[in-house]
Amino acid sequence: MSTVTSVPASTGGAEDLRTGRSGREGSSALAGWGVYLLTLLRRFRVQIVAWVLPLWLLVSVTAPSYESIYPSLETRAVLIEQMRKSPGTRLLYGYVPAPGRLGQLLQWETGTFLLVCTALMAILLTCRVLRGDEDEGFVEVLRATGVGRIVPFLVPMALVWAVVGALSVGVGGILTWQTGSIEELTVSGAWALAGTMCVAGWAFSAVAAVASQLGRQVGQARSLSMLVLAAAFSVRVAADEVTEGSGSDWLRWLSPLGWRDLVRPYSNDRFMVLAACCVVAVALVIVAVALASRREYLDSYLPDRSSSQRRWRIRGHMDLLGRLSWRGVLGWAAASAGLASLYGSVSGSVNDLMAPDSPTASWVSKMASGSPVEQFISLMTVVTVLLVAVAAVRRMNRLAFLERAGLAEVELAAGVSRGRVFLSQVLGALIESIVLLLVSGTVLAATTATQLTDEHAVARSFVFTMSQLPGMVAAVGIAAALVGLAPRLVGLSWGAVVWSAFAQFFGGLVELKDWAKDLSVLGHHLDVVGSPDWKPLVVQTVVGLAGIAIGLTAYTRRDLSS
Repeated sequence: MSTVTSVPASTGGAEDLRTGRSGREGSSALAGWGVYLLTLLRRFRVQIVAWVLPLWLLVSVTAPSYESIYPSLETRAVLIEQMRKSPGTRLLYGYVPAPGRLGQLLQWETGTFLLVCTALMAILLTCRVLRGDEDEGFVEVLRATGVGRIVPFLVPMALVWAVVGALSVGVGGILTWQTGSIEELTVSGAWALAGTMCVAGWAFSAVAAVASQLGRQVGQARSLSMLVLAAAFSVRVAADEVTEGSGSDWLRWLSPLGWRDLVRPYSNDRFMVLAACCVVAVALVIVAVALASRREYLDSYLPDRSSSQRRWRIRGHMDLLGRLSWRGVLGWAAASAGLASLYGSVSGSVNDLMAPDSPTASWVSKMASGSPVEQFISLMTVVTVLLVAVAAVRRMNRLAFLERAGLAEVELAAGVSRGRVFLSQVLGALIESIVLLLVSGTVLAATTATQLTDEHAVARSFVFTMSQLPGMVAAVGIAAALVGLAPRLVGLSWGAVVWSAFAQFFGGLVELKDWAKDLSVLGHHLDVVGSPDWKPLVVQTVVGLAGIAIGLTAYTRRDLSS
């Protein structure tokens, strides 16, 4: 009988992951946490930087811009009064803190934007690194290499919380540095605002962690988290109406977006409230840990809705793509309609806010040209169309995701040609863009009609929105070219969207050259008055069609996943 001799296992690869950098044995609950953390940082470094840097840039330019336009309380008097009277503005940002010092104005308007963006970042990152890795089998690979039992949950959560903390520390540091040149800013107010961002981001990350246990897949977890974010916004709006004048703030505790009004940065700077909010975030994480410890791998607590006994009568690849996409389109349409209605509801105060020689008028004139009504509607349509651009680029980039997940090979194996797969995705993105533009343009025109009818405001609301379709073609074309040439670089397609938003909203403030602002896929539209300028729209269309042609040629000739 032959003797089997055991061969020592290699000390590299999986052994390194088991022991990690902690020096613990493979059986430790935290084994491999260091290597896993570095792996996550390497995989998601681009997404993290893409979230953090623009928000830091926004904070660095906002306060100096406010000071140059509204140097004193007297120059802000009309603005503060109108903002407190406008229902649409209160709906978006809440009530402006009195008396309207520069820091109070900053945390009211820019602070709202920062809170929402921090919440979105926390939700998307948490769902991706926590549930997304489990759906793709990466967590199973980790467990097979012997990592500690709590590492697949603990390390992703620690990473997201560290990113939120780094973002908040950067915001606090920038605002603290600006106190040396802007008298109305305070150090305590800077860190109160930064702390509010931090605890709100941690809370929404914990909500996403809970949703990742409740939902079966990352998409369901993301949807549940977004519903909580929408509910938090609604509760914050309700709290503004209930607590204004009553002095009761109990309702604000139920919404992380309402915690800012409890902390009151640049007014009272209640740091004890921040400590209490931090306890709430930690409690939510403990709930997520308890749910995760009792959940089967790849299972969920909610019933499985991923399949149905109903038989679909599919008439080709495009029909299947449409049936799989209609729920997402409805969600984006609801978001577009809500955003358009919000901005249309504030159009009634445009003439007062942008009176000749007012600070607001001089500020807006740096971002848009024409009469006050034309300037206002132009900026509002840029905001609504920005959401459409995000949906269109995301739809086109999905083709790269399908390729990485191996689903593109399944489609091709069913007899669908590469060209048809690619063009179906392009056509789906363009159709979605048209639908969302129609929805946002119609809702914006309808709500504007109830507030403002001067200078063709209603017609401009619709035409300004719909005539930006060539910009959406350009955005889809850029994404299509990247998908075809190098699917690993599809994240660069978001650069066009980010640059367009920066050029339209901050290009005038930083005195950006005209040619640089013209590179935007947003803001180029036709006017119902005067001779239309077709040149930028034609250029955008040509760029989009060229990008689609380049992407189609490359996609049909290169190897998959290359």
